[in-house]
Amino acid sequence: MTKFFYITTPIFYPNDRLHLGHAYNMIAADVIARYKKSKGYQVYFQTGSDEHGEKIEKKANLLGIAPQELVDKNVLIFQKLWQELGISEHVFYRTSSSIYKEKVQKIFTKLLERGDVYLDKYKGSYCVACEDYISENKIIDNIFCPFCHSQLRTIEETAYFLRVSKYYPNLITYYKENPHFLLPLNIKKELSENFLKNDIRDLCITRRDVKWGVPVPNNKEMVIYVWFEALCNYINSEEGEKYFLVGENNCEIIHVIGKDIARFHGIYWPIILMLLEARLPNRILAHGWILREGGKMSKSKGNVIDPLELLKKYPKDLLRAYFIAKINFLQDGIAEEGLLSVFYQDFFVNNLSNLVSRVNKMIYLYNGGIIPKSKEITNTKLENYYRQCNFGVEEFQKKMDHYELTGAFSQIQVLLNESNKLISDLAPWELAKKGDNLLLNSTLNYLSNGIKIIAFLLNCIIPETSKAILETFNINWKELNWNNLSNFSSLSGIKVKLLEKHLYEPIK
Repeated sequence: MTKFFYITTPIFYPNDRLHLGHAYNMIAADVIARYKKSKGYQVYFQTGSDEHGEKIEKKANLLGIAPQELVDKNVLIFQKLWQELGISEHVFYRTSSSIYKEKVQKIFTKLLERGDVYLDKYKGSYCVACEDYISENKIIDNIFCPFCHSQLRTIEETAYFLRVSKYYPNLITYYKENPHFLLPLNIKKELSENFLKNDIRDLCITRRDVKWGVPVPNNKEMVIYVWFEALCNYINSEEGEKYFLVGENNCEIIHVIGKDIARFHGIYWPIILMLLEARLPNRILAHGWILREGGKMSKSKGNVIDPLELLKKYPKDLLRAYFIAKINFLQDGIAEEGLLSVFYQDFFVNNLSNLVSRVNKMIYLYNGGIIPKSKEITNTKLENYYRQCNFGVEEFQKKMDHYELTGAFSQIQVLLNESNKLISDLAPWELAKKGDNLLLNSTLNYLSNGIKIIAFLLNCIIPETSKAILETFNINWKELNWNNLSNFSSLSGIKVKLLEKHLYEPIK
């Protein structure tokens, strides 16, 4: 039976260029999507742009252009970045399309007719930067947003509300019955304490003073609140409707988000799904912030790093590997160009590329470029290496199956270290001098298989590098899979391509 996998990122806000935090989110989701494909899942990967709201309207007015023109222009930059980052096949969903607006209005009308949306008066504080209504007990110094520290605006107007507080007990029960629904666990605890127990209020879901948005049905003076509207993107696509509303039983649904929008996805989104009698996602993975000097990286702080600028200097696989290896998934992490440069030299040049080059040259030097056959031989170091390779393959899958991306990458680093250690311990050049061809050939065979395994595990993380390594060893990467990966007899007799230079050289 075909297994389905539906994974989404947030839809990103196209009021300006994207930064490393957005790139990190997309790369993490892409790594998961690629891994699931390798496991035989039919993967549907959705991302997109959240194109309405006050910030878009203000930025367009400042530039003297229409909001649609602004988002059309910036969306092209987003799509260029995804291409430059090597993001695999995906659907890019835009919320300014007429079909999307109609679907949001249908959802709004359905909830209104059921009494889960109602008209009342809103009076309180609103943060334009966060596009969020702020509870009075959370405001800093009676005027500043607790999340981004922007100055708040006081709003008083007639508005529609979503009756979320009525369903808080249902959500609390769901949390208890599904302890890994929202990860990491500290985020779920924070939402439970700060909102589900101590901030019991309904969600205001319309605005009067914003024109750029989805109009409330039969009330053109209001637009639907950008967060309520944006969350609907997950079920408004054709595949989203199938998996959420029809309820494809053998489909796993994963949302990859940043922790700063965990409240909307961890509280309001599951309640909306409950109201629509739809299924809930299997996991919501809320990753941490990308930090640099000055704290969290964000457009409002002006401390962002443009990934497109970095990609002019470094290969795309550097960003992909750094984010997975050095930023512990679901925790905060630091990204500075200096750290990227050090990681590039350590991992790509000194470790991975150097290992591939050394083994490639030894195969040419000692066996005419042909991977030798491994004979049955009793050697503790080779036996340990074989066990370590098989253990690494198993552990990598366990970590990836539990969305422990950084832990999975650490298994690759262990195999790299073990491969280099095997070279040091057995010293093929000494075996050649002594004429110990039996052990020499077995060593070269084992090292070739170790590199094959490393390259395969790297495929979902740094696909271009993975493919380049396998092609160097004349291994058909399309035929390689989890079932035949640990077969150490499959490479015997293959003529490898001579590497004239390292896969990766130091950047001057």
